[in-house]
Amino acid sequence: MKLLSWRNLIIIVCFTAPFLYLNSVFDSLPENVALHYRADMQPDRFGPKEHLWTTLMIMGGVSFVLLLVILNIGKIDPKNQLLQSRGVIEKLALTLVIFFSLLGIYIVYAAGKEIGGNTIFVLLGGLFAVLGNLFHNIKPNYFIGIRMPWTLENPDNWRKTHQLGGKIWVVGGLLMVLISIFISPSYVFFVNMVILALMVLIPVVYSYRYYIAQKQKSL
Repeated sequence: MKLLSWRNLIIIVCFTAPFLYLNSVFDSLPENVALHYRADMQPDRFGPKEHLWTTLMIMGGVSFVLLLVILNIGKIDPKNQLLQSRGVIEKLALTLVIFFSLLGIYIVYAAGKEIGGNTIFVLLGGLFAVLGNLFHNIKPNYFIGIRMPWTLENPDNWRKTHQLGGKIWVVGGLLMVLISIFISPSYVFFVNMVILALMVLIPVVYSYRYYIAQKQKSL
C-alpha cells in the first residue's frame, strides 16, 4: 500500500478514534465503569475508568497484529493463490480494523453509561455481512475461507461453496442486525448463535454433498 493511500488514512483514523473518544469523555465518566459483560451484554464487572485505556490498547494491539498477518499471509500460503486476491485481502483487513475501532468506541460509550445492549451484535452482524460479500472473490488457500479438505482439493467446489456461503453470510449478517435491533437482549444472544451456527454449517454441508456427488460421477 502507498504511504498516503486512502486505506492507510482510514487505518490511522480507526486506530486513533477510540482513544480520542475516550479522552474527550474521560472526565465525565464515573470513577468506576463497566469493564466486562455477560453474554446478554449486561455488565458483570466494574473497575477504575483508567483501565479503559488498557482495554483499548489491547484491542488496538490485536487489531494491528491481525492487520499485519492478513496483509502478509499470501507470502506463506502454500497454494500461492492469495497473492492473486490482494484487493480482497486488503478489504478484509480494513474491515476488521474498522470493526475493532467501532467496538472500542462502543465499549467506552457503554462503560460510561454502565449499560449493555444489542449493539455488539449489530456490529457482528455487519461484520459478517461484509465478509460474506468478499467470499466469492477469495481464491483457494489454507488460511481464509471455508477450508475443508474437499474444497481445498477442488477449485469448482471452493468456488461454488464460497458463492453460496457468501450469500448466506450476507443474509445471515443482515438478519443478525435486524434481530439485534428489535429483539430483547435476553433472547438476542441465543437467536444470533443459532443464526451463526447455520451460517457455518450450511456451506460446509453443501460443500461435502458437492464433493460426494462429484466423486460418484467419476466412478
